[in-house]
Amino acid sequence: MNAELPNRFDDGLRARSRSSIGWTVTRFLSDQLFSFIVFVILARLLTRADIGAFAVMAVTAEAFRIIATAGLVQTIARRSEITPHFLDTIYRSQQGFSFLSAALIVALAQPIADLMGAPNIALPLAVMSLVLPISSFGGTHLALRLREFGHKTTALRSVVGGLIGGTCAVVAAFAGLGLWSLVVQRLVTEIAGAILSRMSYDWKPGWKFDRGILRDNLMLNASLIYVQLVFLATVRVQEMAIGAGIGLAAVGVYRTAWRTVELIGRGAIQPFTQVAVQTLARVKDEPAELRQAYRWMIAQASAISFPALVGFGALAPVAIPTVFGAKWDEAGQLAQIFAFMAVPFTLNFFASPSLSVLGASRSLMSLSTTQLVLGVILTLAALPYGLLAVAVSYVGRAYLTLPMQILLLRRASGIRPVDTWRAVGAPLIASTAMGVALAVAMRLLDTHLSGWSVLLLLTGLGALFYGALLLAISRPWRGRLLSLSRRLRKGRI
Repeated sequence: MNAELPNRFDDGLRARSRSSIGWTVTRFLSDQLFSFIVFVILARLLTRADIGAFAVMAVTAEAFRIIATAGLVQTIARRSEITPHFLDTIYRSQQGFSFLSAALIVALAQPIADLMGAPNIALPLAVMSLVLPISSFGGTHLALRLREFGHKTTALRSVVGGLIGGTCAVVAAFAGLGLWSLVVQRLVTEIAGAILSRMSYDWKPGWKFDRGILRDNLMLNASLIYVQLVFLATVRVQEMAIGAGIGLAAVGVYRTAWRTVELIGRGAIQPFTQVAVQTLARVKDEPAELRQAYRWMIAQASAISFPALVGFGALAPVAIPTVFGAKWDEAGQLAQIFAFMAVPFTLNFFASPSLSVLGASRSLMSLSTTQLVLGVILTLAALPYGLLAVAVSYVGRAYLTLPMQILLLRRASGIRPVDTWRAVGAPLIASTAMGVALAVAMRLLDTHLSGWSVLLLLTGLGALFYGALLLAISRPWRGRLLSLSRRLRKGRI
């Protein structure tokens, strides 16, 4: 890189990224915390079959959401110049695809219900299809706001929407609506989100539709749509297989375990990946800056995600039944298996935006296809042996494809495996040691404390142990702590 060029990541982009991450963290912490509280209440009020039925419905809705958006909204962040014709085309196209997708869900609702042996999900699934056209009214506005690093506004939108939707779901569950309470939550959340998204950005859609723009962007996004669909199938194919092979109650157990791990993982990682697209897009043509930005983001994310997932895994057999109730005891064992996903879970969340920004569509397609094919094979092989075997197969698939992911990222960006290791090595060592210590402590305290007492005590001790060990073994993290303390003293935070 030319020495005369400004260091773009350090001279402003780092500050904007840090600010956006701060607001995104605020959004995810509050959003995920409230989502978790709502999920706990609903898990206690609803049956395991209700949770399983909604998991199957959610897979269908999410697959058609990917088709409905067609990757069009994501192009707003990547496009260097925004024109009225481009925005109107994106907006109107997404609306059209959304209404069409909703109609297809209505047509397929009964066949899907028959496949799962659950006729009671046909009508709720058809009604839930309305989330697609509802969300299309605010998607473009939200993307425009995010393009300008407007994560403060989107944080408020997410919190308010989640609060309203979650409250309605809890009221509906107490009223005895069962599965319909989850449908109510999704619909109300989408309505609130669409209204707040339109309020977040001052832009009025027009009718300057351009077929050429649509055609070019659909061709450009074909690989992205494929990757998103394959990724969804990779994550959720286990639930569909369990539903068809074992039953919806088993899906409920599996989904509760994975959903808990997912809430923790996404809350720790997505604040960084949400900002990564905008940040990496601005330095993608400068390899040294790209590597620096990638290392910085993944270091911050792993320092939070690794201890959160590993710590939860160690405590899961106690945490799940304590929080959700005794009927979910089996989910605690599954969650312990899923916690081993800490490394591939974190790295995979950064691989897709990084490869997408770099235009490495073939690499993304190869990676996602390999993950799906291997996942399906291992899932079907494990299914006859029960839920625990399916969970182990999912974790195994993630580690088997991790080397391929790292190599493809190096080929596309020049980011070496050693760069990734230097960013995540210290958090991985510290969190692993913490997990072992927690497992030992939990056994020692088993006869003395139980339930919430042992859970709260070990959570606090684990956090202290991890933080102390991380600072002890990592000079960069000691430097970050000193830098943070100086900014706090100067009132810059």
